[in-house]
Order: sequence, then C-alpha cells, then structure tokens
Amino acid sequence: MTTHRDLAALLGRERISAVVADFYDRVRHDPELGPTFAGVRDWDEVKARIGHFWWIDLGGQRYRDDVYNPHTVHRHFGVRPGQVDPWLRLFEATVRDHLPAELAEVWLTRARRMADWVRTELQNPTSNKKQED
Repeated sequence: MTTHRDLAALLGRERISAVVADFYDRVRHDPELGPTFAGVRDWDEVKARIGHFWWIDLGGQRYRDDVYNPHTVHRHFGVRPGQVDPWLRLFEATVRDHLPAELAEVWLTRARRMADWVRTELQNPTSNKKQED
C-alpha cells in the first residue's frame, strides 16, 4: 500500500513542484482565497517554499533550510477557519488534475489531515501560544 511518504520517490520533485505552482496560480485568481494573499510580493518564492514543504512531507530529502510552522503562517495572512474548506477543494481539484487517481488520493488524504489541523489551530489561536513564545 502506498503511503504519503512514498510519493516523493514516485512523483519526483519536479512533478510535486508543478502541482504546487499550479495550485498557487489558482489561489491567486480565486475570488475567495485570492484577496487573503494579496500582500504576497514574491509568488515564485512562495511556490518554491511550499513545494519544498510538500516534498519533505511526502518523503523527500530536505534541500532548503526553511523551518515550517503552518498555523503561524496562515494566521499571519489572516486566513479564517472558514477558508480552509475552499482551500481544500481547490487543492483537491489541482492534485486530481495532475495525478492518477490512486496517487492523488494518497496525497489528498494527507492534505485533509493537515487541513483539519490548520482549521483547529485557526479556531483556537491560543492552543499553540506557548510553542510560539
């Protein structure tokens, strides 16, 4: 059975990066999500950073020195808990457009867990205050 940690080897860095780049192109033009990220100045860097995040999460080896703290980043941009489901729907559509169904479902299972975690963190901003201090 394929797990999310197998996907880096199965898909490769270039393909994962292409999914991420397409997704953020869609986010920029999405009427609900786009305005939240209007302050982003360097979309290429966002795509590279998030591509690296997914690469590592999907089993790849680190090639950047970035540290990831998704709930802090989402709060910084003013993402609201109600935007998590539209984000997930857009991500699901993007992944399905790029990958065979079986591999898409493996990645999306992982993304759904992350979405639940991010939603919970956004609803309860004090739950990680101690970790951020």
